[in-house]
Amino acid sequence: MNSTDNKHCLLLKNIIGVLVIIGLLYLLCDPVPGCAQDINNLHIEKVQEDGLTNDYIVCINQDTKGFIWFGTREGLFRYDGYSFRAFKNLPGDPSSLANNVIVSLCSDKNNLWIGTLGGLSCIDVNTLATTNFRAKEKLQAYAILADNDALLWVGTTSGLFQFNKINHSWKRVPGLEKNVFVSSISDDHKNHLYITTANSFYAYEKSSGAWKHYQPDLPWYLKQKFSKNWPIIFCRSCLDNGGNLWMTTWNAGLVRFNTQSGAIKSWVHETSDVRLMPYKIGIDILTDTLQNLWIANAEGGLTIFDLPKNKFTNYPVDRKSENKFSSAVDALFRDRSGTLWIGTISGIYKYDPHSAPLSKKLLLVKKGKSFEQPYNSPEVMFKDKDSTLWIGTYDGLFIADQKTGILTNVSKAIGLPANFPVFSIVQDKNGAIWCGEKNLLVKISKKMTTTGFAFKSEIFKSEDLKSNIICIDIDQLNRVWVGTHGDGIYRFDQSAKKFTSCHYEDKDIRSKINEIRSFCRISKDSLLAGGENTGLLLLHTNTMRFEKIQWPGLAKLTDINVIYKDRSDIWIGTEDKGLWRTDARLEAPRVIGLNDGLPSVDITGVVADEKGNVWSLTSAGIAELHLPDKKIIVFDKKDGMQSLDGFNAIIADKKGNVSAGGRGCIYNFNAADNLKNSRPPEVVITDLKVFDKDYDISSGKTIHLDYNQNYFSFEYVALNYTQSKLNKYAYKMDGLDKKWNDAGTRRYVSYANLDEGTYVFHVKASNNEGVWNEAPAKLVIMIAPPFWHRWWFYLSVVLVLSAVIYSLYMYNINQLKMRLQLRDKIARDLHDDIGSTLSGINIFSKMALQKMYADQSGGLELVEKISERSKNTLDALADIVWSINTRNDGMDNFLMKANEYLSILEAQGIAYDFTVGRDIEQLKIAMILKRELYLIFKEAICNASKYAKCSFVQISLMRHKEMFTLSIRDNGKGFNRDSVLPGNGIYNMHERAKKMNGELVIDSKENEGTTVMLNFRITRFR
Repeated sequence: MNSTDNKHCLLLKNIIGVLVIIGLLYLLCDPVPGCAQDINNLHIEKVQEDGLTNDYIVCINQDTKGFIWFGTREGLFRYDGYSFRAFKNLPGDPSSLANNVIVSLCSDKNNLWIGTLGGLSCIDVNTLATTNFRAKEKLQAYAILADNDALLWVGTTSGLFQFNKINHSWKRVPGLEKNVFVSSISDDHKNHLYITTANSFYAYEKSSGAWKHYQPDLPWYLKQKFSKNWPIIFCRSCLDNGGNLWMTTWNAGLVRFNTQSGAIKSWVHETSDVRLMPYKIGIDILTDTLQNLWIANAEGGLTIFDLPKNKFTNYPVDRKSENKFSSAVDALFRDRSGTLWIGTISGIYKYDPHSAPLSKKLLLVKKGKSFEQPYNSPEVMFKDKDSTLWIGTYDGLFIADQKTGILTNVSKAIGLPANFPVFSIVQDKNGAIWCGEKNLLVKISKKMTTTGFAFKSEIFKSEDLKSNIICIDIDQLNRVWVGTHGDGIYRFDQSAKKFTSCHYEDKDIRSKINEIRSFCRISKDSLLAGGENTGLLLLHTNTMRFEKIQWPGLAKLTDINVIYKDRSDIWIGTEDKGLWRTDARLEAPRVIGLNDGLPSVDITGVVADEKGNVWSLTSAGIAELHLPDKKIIVFDKKDGMQSLDGFNAIIADKKGNVSAGGRGCIYNFNAADNLKNSRPPEVVITDLKVFDKDYDISSGKTIHLDYNQNYFSFEYVALNYTQSKLNKYAYKMDGLDKKWNDAGTRRYVSYANLDEGTYVFHVKASNNEGVWNEAPAKLVIMIAPPFWHRWWFYLSVVLVLSAVIYSLYMYNINQLKMRLQLRDKIARDLHDDIGSTLSGINIFSKMALQKMYADQSGGLELVEKISERSKNTLDALADIVWSINTRNDGMDNFLMKANEYLSILEAQGIAYDFTVGRDIEQLKIAMILKRELYLIFKEAICNASKYAKCSFVQISLMRHKEMFTLSIRDNGKGFNRDSVLPGNGIYNMHERAKKMNGELVIDSKENEGTTVMLNFRITRFR
């Protein structure tokens, strides 16, 4: 070989290597797998319909956030993996959907476009606000396709339209008749649209607006009698990567149109040929990355067309089965994770390539000429070295055909009655099968012949062994150990063909341990045993010595159903205390219970698969325990299991498959077909409740709350639809939490009594595989401070305190001034009244002395004046002392003083009446105000007694709110104010009234008396 050939060969090898690597990367990195399981045996599960009020599913889509939307004949529903939320038309509400009959859905960035029988609607997936867009003519939008940011293509019952998303305008696409019913629109992203209609399809060139019409004659269809009355209706279409347009039809099966060559091919109704379409009515269609077509059939459920193999696989309608389609399939949709959503006219189903591939194989037994399901569940299952599946039930010993599920009863073939119960099956090192049938120990050898299995058996029994054999163990010395229902443990020696009893006496309960349910060999000489009311026993098989196993500080083990040993651990399944894990040294075990995720603490079976995962049978489902991450996955009715009672048998093979015997069936878990769900889930904060009332968070902007709105809760959801119940969450509140809080599967969190400030709530989630989304959803919360924590309040407090301090300061200054003024006034009064009077007394006394020497009568007159002046001085001094004394600050003291002064009227025979208003006596009065009031009163009374020549004086002191009125009226001679000049007394009265901030009015007429009226306010004494 020359150098040129070597170069070409090397180049070819490099090209092949690159292609292989690219192919492997494609298979490994394809984010949307087409199909993980064998399409002939898919696990299709029914979706729980919590909140779905109408189960006639017409169309399905997924928005940009990850929510799944279902259009029905009675509204639109959003699904988050847990429950549904309804959106419906509300009569009279323009912000609701245009119509409740939803016929098409299209997701476009932040909008979900909804085609209804009432026109086009749009829901903003962030705010959930609904907007309706009506055209001039009534349109029913059966097909919607988003072209770009500005344009929608809308197929209606009256042609094709363009809808401008920016200015919300409608434009009919010319070239198509107005009465054409557009059922679907496909875009090849090469300038062409493909439009299916009632009886034909079209190719439309977007740039030129040119149409090309196709109305194919399908030979098979034309041969049918109904073709004259039933035209071909093209329903839905899709394009594959090879440029083929695939179309489902009504009555004409599946049609393929090659967009490059124009060739047309059809697959028609022919159930006997797997290469032909099994049904003639197709509703919806989509493709996957593995060149499969998925077809929704109105007649027959779901059909999968394997293009490379040219083979159809059908999942028909089975109204009697719980995990098969109970009605026609109407809608198909594959989400971004690869899950296929299947809408029927009676509910929602899905095929999830990431979920554990649980499948069910019905068991059948022959009854006469027909087959029926057995009533009893398997009590034991065992797969021998030849992969033959043995099943023991209450009805005998069977071999199962693993493809058909047909059970063959071999009890008669080995010489036993057909209805002897079988609870245990094992295989020895020579390949012989040992089983216990009732109280008989049976050794079976099988051989394959041209007609089936040929059996040779030996039956061993003991007169002492009268109860059912429940468990069997064969040691290295080929001794057979037998655990019974009521006779304890026996050892069977094959050479001697003899049974030896191994009873154990329990001193605590003073009885023999008789019921043994399970054996577990942990060493050559050590056999663990457990049973009902037995606890855990360790039998040393060489010495026949028993040892009771107990662990201090743990609940006492009494009832044990199963003991199982995997590669390193021993697992003990109890009747009411959960699953216990220990090791071969029997160290203190770890107890796994409800808090760890087990659905029940009643464990009836345990097995480990090839990956080291431990599977447990419980009375509430099957639990798979992943040891590295301590995660428990539960399979129950939600996963398609019809009945949860009767689980007693579980096995695992070397391929990683786990099988559990149920009532009339076997549930198979094929771990090898399970795709790892490596897609981190989108997490969405769905609700904020403030004091249990919903708060709008649709805008995504900062939420502003008042200081008294500091009790709120968040709700959130991870949009992972693979075993949603295993989604886990963690949250953190910046400004409060220093680290992430593990919420487990809980989808809400509450906060209370938060101080004012800015908080950022973060939440992240993991999917069923524990893959976390490290880009958490967040929401900013600002709690406003109370008014007493704001700057203006602090400023106000400072100003108010400053004002109070200043007022107190000024008050003290004023009080000081008042005291000084009082001292000055007292000094003036003493000087004016007493001083002048004493000076007069001094002068009169000197004159009296001179007169007494000269004239006795003149001296007497002066002495009388001295006496009068002395008395006046004493009265003035008494008035000053009375006004200063704090004990006299009440109005009651003023009234008492006033009444004393009225005695001058009595002395002159003048009658009077003094009326005082209610509650006046209880008031306090300031010292200066009291003195001025008294002096005005005294002056008025004095004038009435001296000058009025009256016979009656009317006095009143009344109160109206804060105003007081003192009135003194006499019936004397009066005077003419215009002709009489006011004297010092009247002048002083006016001056005193001014000091009181009061008003003094004197009214007098000749021969009509005089009235003195004083209006003033009382300042309370402090």
